[in-house]
Amino acid sequence: MEQIPVIDFEKFDSDPVAVAAAIREASESIGFVFLKNVGIPQTEIDEMFELGKEFFDQPVETKAQFDIQANNVGYSALHREVAFNFGKWLNGEAAGELPEPFKANEDKTRKFSEDCHKVCSRILQAFAIALEIKEEDGGIHYFEKRHDYDTPCGSILRLLKYPKGGSTDTDEIVRAGSHSDYGSITLLFQHGIPGLEVQASRTNWISAPVIPGAVLVNIGDQMEYWTGGRFKSTKHRVVFLPEHAQNDRYSIAYFCHANDEVPLDVIPSVILKDNKVGQDEPIKTAGQHLRERLEETYKFSESA
Repeated sequence: MEQIPVIDFEKFDSDPVAVAAAIREASESIGFVFLKNVGIPQTEIDEMFELGKEFFDQPVETKAQFDIQANNVGYSALHREVAFNFGKWLNGEAAGELPEPFKANEDKTRKFSEDCHKVCSRILQAFAIALEIKEEDGGIHYFEKRHDYDTPCGSILRLLKYPKGGSTDTDEIVRAGSHSDYGSITLLFQHGIPGLEVQASRTNWISAPVIPGAVLVNIGDQMEYWTGGRFKSTKHRVVFLPEHAQNDRYSIAYFCHANDEVPLDVIPSVILKDNKVGQDEPIKTAGQHLRERLEETYKFSESA
């Protein structure tokens, strides 16, 4: 598949099997899919982009007071992107101190995080249908029950800014290096300016366009583990484009992770019953995998 498919997720209510089948096809090939009508109002998404812009426009010294901590929550400025990570609001409490303007708009910020999680829960239901998990093994709610919002896990809401300015080196086109995501699935909200590329065939890169009203969803490492490699955690990157010379690029990502203690073994799926991929490797938990990936990431960032 050399193009990211677009699916109307509103049809999941009326024809869940057909929607799940389309998502399965994308998951087995390109690992990315655009979903329209996921249920979050555009006004709510726009408000989060405005709050993010207001935060990123503050002086560096102000933002640095909220530098990222060991729990992966806070402000970071790595290479050609700046970001702020929010953890989940467990029992109504934020995972760390909130800077302005998020502190003044905590209810809106928390609601957006919770709404993203609700969307992920619905998409995870589609995955359970696509993988034909039997009712006695958990059925449609198999994945959903392993992603409780009020249970500790690595889920992160990340607001991102790529400051305007062109590349000074024509051979250096990458703003955010190629990587796969660590969790089960990721929601990506883009805002006007493109720049994301997907390694569609594992060799060549294609653009992930900005489609108004659609959220880009991709498979993460955890889902690839659970499916023994059947669903693809595809690498992606952000590159310089001519419009970046004069325009900042903003995006919002919600990285959905299973609860920390959930094992990353092959799931009880009818279509995976003969799968042998990864069966001879030690089984990690979702929390262990995340810690290992974060340690690798920060070691690379410190040495770069």
